[in-house]
Amino acid sequence: MLPPPGAPYLNADGAIRIVGYNDMQEMLDAITALFRRMHSGFKFELILKGTRTAPDALARGLSLLAPMGAEFSEAELAGYARITGGDLPLPFHVAHDSLNPAALSAPLGVFVDARNPVSTLSMAQLARVFTGGVMHWGQLGVGGEWARRPIHLCGMAPATALGRLMLHRLGGEAFAPGFAGYAQSRDAVACVAANPLAIGFASLNRGVPGVRALPLSAHDGKPAFAGTRDDLVSGRYPLDRHLLIYLRTDPLTKRIDPVARELLRLMLSAEGQQAIAAGTLGYLPLSEPERMAELKRLAALE
Repeated sequence: MLPPPGAPYLNADGAIRIVGYNDMQEMLDAITALFRRMHSGFKFELILKGTRTAPDALARGLSLLAPMGAEFSEAELAGYARITGGDLPLPFHVAHDSLNPAALSAPLGVFVDARNPVSTLSMAQLARVFTGGVMHWGQLGVGGEWARRPIHLCGMAPATALGRLMLHRLGGEAFAPGFAGYAQSRDAVACVAANPLAIGFASLNRGVPGVRALPLSAHDGKPAFAGTRDDLVSGRYPLDRHLLIYLRTDPLTKRIDPVARELLRLMLSAEGQQAIAAGTLGYLPLSEPERMAELKRLAALE
């Protein structure tokens, strides 16, 4: 197994360049070290300055693969296709996001004031709340003095990765008029903390005193889950997120680079997932069914 001759991701000294998400530095250090022990003669240069750096580098072949903290946006996919002549990148889940406050990527959480009596919400209820179909707390089953109180909406701005994700999870409608959108999760949570009538969404690991994250159910009448480690790995929490690796297909041969394929296979191996789980930032390994499903998808590309 060798890189294709003249691959643009090769440095002058033969090091393989990987460009992408900075919060995947620790796990990629571990994975590339494992790879070098298994395959002598390989070396890597990790240029991990952020998710936004990955799409263009992958499209141009300047990165072996694309480590991403979020899915490609529509604009990134369109830009990628322009460069590659219509080809699109292939996404693979490699880990669940983290609940550790030190991590940059976390599941989405829905926050309310700690004194708010609402106990759980379904995704259908959330959709009605954030698109304007529900405007008072009483419409969510809250009684007493809260019943007539208006709902104030906070969250991540629609242009952000988390804002786009929430819109997608809620069915694609626009947020209701009056929605206050923020660029950072800490500001969206601060909006909730400052307003007892507010409900907001942000990274689940950005909670602060005075607010609480609501357990969520995928469907009305179904059990709700708080987004614990077990909830995430088992797939029970409906606003989970993943770290991803995107692969490039050669525009002419339509084949996957053999080194990229083997590096991703290692990340999805039991040993690779153990290395991911051992990281200090708390990113969570895939469940065994998830891991096997991703490996099966990868094998189908050979």
